[in-house]
Amino acid sequence: MTANHQSIALLSAPYDSGHHGKRMGAGPLALSGAADRLRGRGHPVREQSLSVRPEWQAELETSFELHRLIADATTGARAAGEVPVLLSGNCNATLGVLAGLSASAPRLGLVWFDAHGDFNTPDTDANAYLDGQALAMITGRCWPAMTASVPGFHAIPDDRVLMIGTRALDDLEAGPLKDSRITTLNAAQARDSTAAVTALAARVDAVHIHLDLDAYDPSIAPANSYAAPDGLFPADVGAILHELSGQTRISSATLASWDPAHDINHRLRDVALDVVDLLATLARSDR
Repeated sequence: MTANHQSIALLSAPYDSGHHGKRMGAGPLALSGAADRLRGRGHPVREQSLSVRPEWQAELETSFELHRLIADATTGARAAGEVPVLLSGNCNATLGVLAGLSASAPRLGLVWFDAHGDFNTPDTDANAYLDGQALAMITGRCWPAMTASVPGFHAIPDDRVLMIGTRALDDLEAGPLKDSRITTLNAAQARDSTAAVTALAARVDAVHIHLDLDAYDPSIAPANSYAAPDGLFPADVGAILHELSGQTRISSATLASWDPAHDINHRLRDVALDVVDLLATLARSDR
């Protein structure tokens, strides 16, 4: 199809810790109906699935190769005037999207919906889990040589990051997060997010929305094995996205960390499909 300036580039990166289609890497594959749903709602969509060489198993090597592919796909989507929406197994894939956006959005903000801080570094992460270091990488706190290998990547300044729904922090990441300039709202605080959104909007020209599906309350259905109580509900997320769209431009989005094996009667899958539709609608109207 010929891309127009309001098309959605629906990118898929079905990996978890370097493994294709496993655990949360199965999430993007199980959301394969997202493109048809978007088209049914009137959104022009171009689909692109990203994959690394299958013999690669090392988490670091595979993850950063995937980041580079995502960055290239995002750059191409923006050059075609498309809105990039990434379906990902891991949160750290957002690094690739941000790298691909850097040339077209120099004052880009990041809204990070997640139950977890993802603010560990290799020195503080007892689990040695790269995805638990995602936001630390994105804000320039770790893996500088590897992040520099992703074309276009520049660390996002703390004061351009708004974390929402955060409630499950490791002891060694809680202190650095508190000492940072990142604004953090738990679910209760997020229900009155206007002041935080207004402050962010004053510092950015556009925002990327990162939505880890475990930001939602597990009473809907657990998103993955890391789900934590006291989360957000669809109405909460919808209200915040509308608030953001009213104050700044939504440029792009990532949905991450949904493991279909933990879902109940497709409840969270339906929530995910609904929010993809909302993000597409708001991003296209903001252009």
